[in-house]
Amino acid sequence: MTFSIVGRCARTGMFGVAITTSSICVGSRCPHVRAGVGAVATQNITDPHLATLVLDAMAVGQDASGAIASVVKNRENI
Repeated sequence: MTFSIVGRCARTGMFGVAITTSSICVGSRCPHVRAGVGAVATQNITDPHLATLVLDAMAVGQDASGAIASVVKNRENI
């Protein structure tokens, strides 16, 4: 089981990601942060490229919910 949280500081606008799971090195695969755009946390057993697609959608103006929806609708088995 994997637990993830993404947070944004209201004062500074900085993002942070925390993840814990039973798999080692999850921190190298699952947190994704892009300056000026946002942060995404994929889960332990998933395609980490999905986070890049979500951040790309957010970079062109989609909000987080819209970005996730646009990525999910174009993928199977999500």
